[in-house]
This record gives sequence, C-alpha cells and structure tokens, in this order.
Amino acid sequence: MTNIPIIKNGSCIDHLIRKIEKQIGEREAYRLKDTAIEVVQNCVKFYSETFGYGDVGENSTGLVSQLYKGADPIPNCTTGLIYGRVQSGKTNTTIATLALAHENNFRCFIVLTSDNTWLGEQTANRFNNQVQGGPVIFDWEAWKKDPEDFAKTKVIPYVKDTGVVLVTTKNVSHLKRLLIVLKTAKIKNFPTLIFDDEADNASLNTNEAKQSKKGKDAISDSTTFEQIHSNIRQEVANHIYIQITATPQSLLLQRLDTPCKPQFCAALPEPGDSYMGGDLFFSESSKHYRIVDAEEIGQIKKQNGAINPGNKWIIPEGLRFALCCFFLGSTYKMLSSDDEDAIYSFLAHICYKQDIHTNLEQVISNFVINLDQAIRQRSSQTDYNQAIKWLEQAYKELEKTADKLPPVNELIEELKIKLRHAIPKIINANNPDKEPNYNPGMNILIGGNRLGRGVTIKGLMVTYYGRDAKQKVFDTVHQHARMYGYRPKLKDVTRLFLPENILDTFRTIHEADEAMRQAIGDDINNIKLQPVWIGGNLKPTRSNVLDPSAINVLTPGSSIYPQNPAYKKEEIQDSFQKLEKLLINYKDDDLYDEVNLDFIIEILSYTKSHYVSSESPYGRSEKWEDKRIIKGLKDMKTQGMTKGRLNVRRGKSKKNKGQGLDLSMTDTGVSGSTSGTWTKKAKDEYPDVPTLIISYQQGEKIRGWDDHPIYFPVLVLPKQKFVLMFNYND
Repeated sequence: MTNIPIIKNGSCIDHLIRKIEKQIGEREAYRLKDTAIEVVQNCVKFYSETFGYGDVGENSTGLVSQLYKGADPIPNCTTGLIYGRVQSGKTNTTIATLALAHENNFRCFIVLTSDNTWLGEQTANRFNNQVQGGPVIFDWEAWKKDPEDFAKTKVIPYVKDTGVVLVTTKNVSHLKRLLIVLKTAKIKNFPTLIFDDEADNASLNTNEAKQSKKGKDAISDSTTFEQIHSNIRQEVANHIYIQITATPQSLLLQRLDTPCKPQFCAALPEPGDSYMGGDLFFSESSKHYRIVDAEEIGQIKKQNGAINPGNKWIIPEGLRFALCCFFLGSTYKMLSSDDEDAIYSFLAHICYKQDIHTNLEQVISNFVINLDQAIRQRSSQTDYNQAIKWLEQAYKELEKTADKLPPVNELIEELKIKLRHAIPKIINANNPDKEPNYNPGMNILIGGNRLGRGVTIKGLMVTYYGRDAKQKVFDTVHQHARMYGYRPKLKDVTRLFLPENILDTFRTIHEADEAMRQAIGDDINNIKLQPVWIGGNLKPTRSNVLDPSAINVLTPGSSIYPQNPAYKKEEIQDSFQKLEKLLINYKDDDLYDEVNLDFIIEILSYTKSHYVSSESPYGRSEKWEDKRIIKGLKDMKTQGMTKGRLNVRRGKSKKNKGQGLDLSMTDTGVSGSTSGTWTKKAKDEYPDVPTLIISYQQGEKIRGWDDHPIYFPVLVLPKQKFVLMFNYND
C-alpha cells in the first residue's frame, strides 16, 4: 500500500499524548499514538484516492476541492473498521485519531454514540476533557433547540478555522437536527471524518431480513440506518466513515453493496500490557475464574420474593463465595491504597428481568447485614464461627494470585468497619440515576441490559455472571464481558464466578475472536471477504440485520465442490496447462499425499468456477465460491494449519482416464457421483486437515462439456472447532 505523507505531530495530538501519558504511562500512550497514526494514514489514503489529493494530509488545504458527484449514493471505499477489544480503551483510540486527523486538515468530526444518554454524555465529556488546542466540541444539547442558529453562530465561525466536533447519540430526533446543522453550515465543503462508536449496535438496517423477503418497495429502511446512511453520509459525501466495535460480526456479514460493510481495516489495535481480557479469564490455566453450580443461578431466578425463608444464612454457595472474595479483596486494596476515595465494585449480572434484580438485591442485602453482625459478634457464636470460616475460604482463594495479602485477621478487623457500607444498588430502567452512583469503597451493582454494551464499571473487582440465553448470539454475549479492561492495581484480586457451560461459551467466543483477528491481520487488505468465525451453538449476530439468502458457511468436516465450474476452452486452457505442470508428479490415484497448504491454495487458484446463488437459474445456492474458499484456507493457516492432503485422480488406465467421477455438465450444474468413497477416506484418515481431491475429466461434449479436459476439485474441510460464515452477495 502506497502511503500518502501525513503530519504525525502537532499541538493537539502532542498535548493529548502528554495528558494520556500521565494516566496510563508513556509506553501505553505511544502505543495509542501509533494506532492513531495507522488509522489516519488509512483515512488520508482512502479519502485521497476517492475524492482527490490535497484536501487532507501533509501540505493540504482542509477544503473539499472536488465535490463528490459519483453514481453511488455513498462513495465506494469510504467505510473503515477499527476492530478493538471489549473494554480496551476504544474511546481513547477515537480521541487520539481525531486529534491527529485534525493536524491533517479533516475539519469536521461527527461522533455517533450509543442511543443511551448516559453513555453519550460520558463520551462527550471525555472528548471535552481530553481534546485541547484543536477543534471546538459540541454535543446534541447545543443544537437541540435551534439547529439552524447553532450552525450559523457556532459551526460556521469555527469549521474552517479550528474545525468542529459534533457528538450525538444515535437518537433519530438528534440525528435529524444534526442533518439541519450540516446543511446550514455547508459542511459538505469540508473534509469530514465520522466515527460510529458501537457501529454494529444501532446503525445497521434492522429491516434487512424483512426486505430480503418482501423487497425494499414493501419494507422501508429502519429509521436510524436511514438517518445515518441515506441522509447524513450523503449530505457530507466527501467523508470517511469509521466503524468502531469489538464485535464486528454483523458488519462483516453485510452484503458487499451496503454502506455498513467495512471496505478497509483502519486498525487492529492491540491493548496494552495491563489489559485484562480473554487470555486472563479463559485460558485453561487461569486462576481468575471460579465455577459455580448452574442450579444456583436457577434458584435465584425462582426466588419469587421468598428470600431467606426461616434462615438468615440461606444464600447460594457460589454467590456467597464471590461476595466474600470481594469483601476481603476490596478491604485489602483499601488498606494498601493512598487513595481514600478509590472505588471497588462487585457486579452481579444474571438476568435482564427487573423482578429478579429485586430478589437478588434482597438476598445480597440480607447476607451483608448478617455477615456484618456476625463478624462484629452481634449475633451468636455459631454465626461468628461460620462467618470466619467463609472469609478464611475466600482468603485462601485470593492467596492464589495475591502475594502481598495482610493476615486474614487484620483484614477481618478492617472489614468490621467497612462492611456495613456495602449496600447493593440496582441499575436498570427503574433506577432514576442515569449511571451508577458510586461510593468510595465497596459498591455492589445488580442489573441487566443497562450494564451491558459500552458500559465501563469503575473499579470492577469481582463479577458474578449467570446470564444464559437459550439461543446464544456471539456479539451480544461478547459485549457482556464487563470483566475485561484496564485495572492493573486490581488484577491480583480480580475474579469471575460463572457456571461451567457459560465459561465454555465465553472461551469459545474468545478463541473465535482471536482467530478472526489473526486472519484479518494476516490479510488486512482483504477484509471485504473476511469470514466470521463461529463455534459451538452460537449465532453470529441478530438475524434481522442480515440477508439470510446471502449467508452461507464452510462447515467443519463437510465436502464441497463447485456446481458451475468454468469449462469453456477459452476460459480454462491457460490455467489447465498450469495445473498439468503443478500436478505432473502425482500419478497414483490412491495416494493422499501430505502437502503444504499453500500448495493446495495455489492449485485452487487455477480451478475456476462461476458462483451459483439462490437467485440463479440453478435454483439453489452453493458454498463454493473461488475467492472465499481460498480465503477460508488462508484463515486456517493463521491457526497453525500449514499442511493438508492432496489426492490427484486420473483413472487407473488410459481407457478409463478421467472417468472416475463420471460427471456431466447440465443446465442445472454438475451432475453425477462426487466420489463418496474418496471423500470418506479423507474424512476418516485425515480429519484434522483439509484434503483436496482433484480429478481429471476428459470434458467430452457428449457430457455437456466443451471437448477440453478439466481438473475438477472436491475439497474436504477439516473437523476444526469453528465454522467460517460468509456473506456471498458480491
């Protein structure tokens, strides 16, 4: 990729990096700057190649020199993806990118946040606090009353000079007013950069599935999608649109012709060394998770208000253990910290239902009250002995990772003072607070959807997680990983309590996510064809944002072949000669030779076919599509699968040469036997690697061919853990 020169320093970015350096350290701050440089480099490149050179980048004007007047409503190659990690500081990445893009003469910045006022205000405040010496920042409240006057008095005076940042939630009313601002201020004349935070959440067309069945004439686009992509992006046509998410499954599975399909990878930012993510919690050797009995989650959900009937100590064992670990861990941190206002949090997330939140709050409240009275010996000696026993068990658990714990007696003495202040708080739609009202010291938070996507829990130490949907959706479950994040001072006492089946789900999600990241990183310019990696009984995303007729999968252990291979002499004669040379040394029909996977990929690059979709005359879609098959094999390489098996079949004798598969070409595609015994041998004897069975066919006209021989491929996929899912619309 040819890079266009960009400015890498300036007052805005330099001030920001100095400020962030004090918060997260020099190494992490400059890692953040490197990511911002990568993103801006890509933005300048794709902007310049699409709209013309000189508007942005080094020695640029900051003005649109040629207004976009192309045939497509939204210019091609303007949608990029920042594929971050859950709770990894994606907002800091956005802020650093904005500061550096400002130095390179992008003049208008639109920041789209979740349709959640709390999160929107949080994001707007972070931009205001962090960005100095650069563009002027406004949020949706500033233009809410009179967007035209706001545009004239605030945006127009600044946009050409310092530039402006417009932060808004993805609320339809706010977006409509933003469009008025953009039109009034004639923002289309200025290079624009749009950041869509959690772009897979509210920005997609939620009527996509309905439209695939009934058509766009019968079903209109969903309103938020329409405002962003049909109105805002088309009004400021000379722009780059950057999607930001840790869960891009729904984005990658969009049709290639939709504005939500990422067309380039702006960055795959790696988190800093102090990040706590899937490697910490879900490796086989991890000491930071504890298994709880799945039945106790069910018990809590079935309480129906009958809390601790007849016995004040009735509380599920896993929940009790988690709370005791939190009480001792937070007490230890309070004793060792110089910050008296430090916040330490316990998160209980088991269900979205509000009545269960209430029941759980009562269970925890009763336990806190009774434990507090017991350790202060305000109840019986039996209760005291039981409480000490439970706390000693928690102490032994924390000793596995915390090597500087004070003696348990010292922690309990301090806990006698602190524990009565640990009052559980419910965070859901019934709570009037827009965000958790944290107290210094211990905080116990209970909730569901309000504590999901995008929310950062301050000082999160212990998570008790039990939310287990019957139909698990990859991106939704992954976004529940609130335990991820940067809390280096709490790492030694951080714990995740969850049932084993949910642990397995999170582990599969983590492994699939890592595989997808490696695959994108290995072929960063081919993101349009990037498959989504899915394991187990997971769905990749919610079905309403996808066109189901365009989705297909490469299923582990299956055998696939092209239904409509290229066979006309003029199409295949050159590639056929190359295949002859490649396969000249493979002469035994019964051998399955071990070869490099690269060799199989090279062979397949010369076997050409025409993809059969569900709308084709053949009446059925297929899994084989040349580019996607090769992409899938390349992705397997990123997981260390470097070898495969090759079986070349020409027939036992010249008389039978090429008749092994006995195939014909008909109006409905290839017909005839596709070598069941040969694929069975591959599946039985070499299940862990891909096997390519390639058969010489004479290609007689009497069988529907073109009197030119061809090599016909059958690929047996390995029984790997993951399904590779593609959108085949091209």
